[in-house]
Amino acid sequence: MIVVACLIAIAIPAGVLYGIYRLNLYKTGEFKVVMFCSAAGVAAYIIAALINPLPRRLGWIDYNTMVRFLAPVVEETLKALILFYIVRRPKFTYFVDGAVYGFAVGIAFAVIENYEYIFGHPSAAMAVAVNRVVSTNLMHAAACATVGIVMGWARSQKTFPRIAFSLGGVLLAMALHMGFNNLVTRVNNGWLLVYAVLVGGGAAGLIALMIRRGFKDEQSWMQDTLGIDERVEAQEVAAVQNISKVDEVYKRVAVRFGPETAEKIKKLLIVQAHLGIQKKSAEKTPDEKLRAGIDVEIARLRREMEAARREIGSYAMAYLRYTHLEEMFSVYAALGLKLQELAAQPKNPGMNVYDRLGQRMVPLAENKTDKPAGKNS
Repeated sequence: MIVVACLIAIAIPAGVLYGIYRLNLYKTGEFKVVMFCSAAGVAAYIIAALINPLPRRLGWIDYNTMVRFLAPVVEETLKALILFYIVRRPKFTYFVDGAVYGFAVGIAFAVIENYEYIFGHPSAAMAVAVNRVVSTNLMHAAACATVGIVMGWARSQKTFPRIAFSLGGVLLAMALHMGFNNLVTRVNNGWLLVYAVLVGGGAAGLIALMIRRGFKDEQSWMQDTLGIDERVEAQEVAAVQNISKVDEVYKRVAVRFGPETAEKIKKLLIVQAHLGIQKKSAEKTPDEKLRAGIDVEIARLRREMEAARREIGSYAMAYLRYTHLEEMFSVYAALGLKLQELAAQPKNPGMNVYDRLGQRMVPLAENKTDKPAGKNS
């Protein structure tokens, strides 16, 4: 049973982390950095396991005080340290990355903690594993992801606000952790697991919603930053903005040009997405040193984009742009232009949609009455 419990303790958290990673459709969060953050989470657990018991051994606090108040402060501080470094890297783009990296740190911390509890309660190993993966693990991951989100958002602020908001994010994570630990150590009835699942699952769900919100922001940035300057056609911009809808295009290209070319096109669109996001990131960053690093990354992405275009070839690119992408997004583009035209028209106060429809119908009626007699309409 312990073997099965150990598998559950790592497989389910790893699956949740993979699901969160997949939410980042533009893949701005590097997989190797996710693994690095996971390793940092393990290191944070080892250090916390050495620090947390010390005040209790010295007789300064009791066990409950350690769990309810000290452990959240120590653990969230250690988990946040790696994020302070990660968000200052030029390849970091937006708080979507911060959410993924923070989640990785927190979930790895929780997985190692799972084994401590499983081997500490071998007779109830299965129950411990299941209870923790649906509650405590999600709390750890969500608390640290919250820090990553706040730090990622604050990255575009000036020095003092950036530091203040980042520390505020850490305090918020501590508060979430303290609230959870106080809940599970004070409630002893049968509703404990339900409460714990609601807190952990609710926090993780909120992180997923924040990632989706960040994804929407990134989509809007591409309209501003990609275009003639980067020799990115309007069809490609639309495809990059709607990256989740172009799987059918990949399939058609694979049939005509082969799966290798389809993969190259997929890579090209992802590189273009990264380029657009990084250009906006450079615009928003007040730190000159960081902006210089981002500019280097932008230059690298431009070279990578041009190399991908050459590998794909002009014929396949033209086929992609003016056949499938134009076909797929022409309807959306036409609808968008029509909505813009309607929004730009002067509005008469007090008129509703039926009044406007009536105005549109009057010229049609006049045209019919003006036709020469004796001709069929």
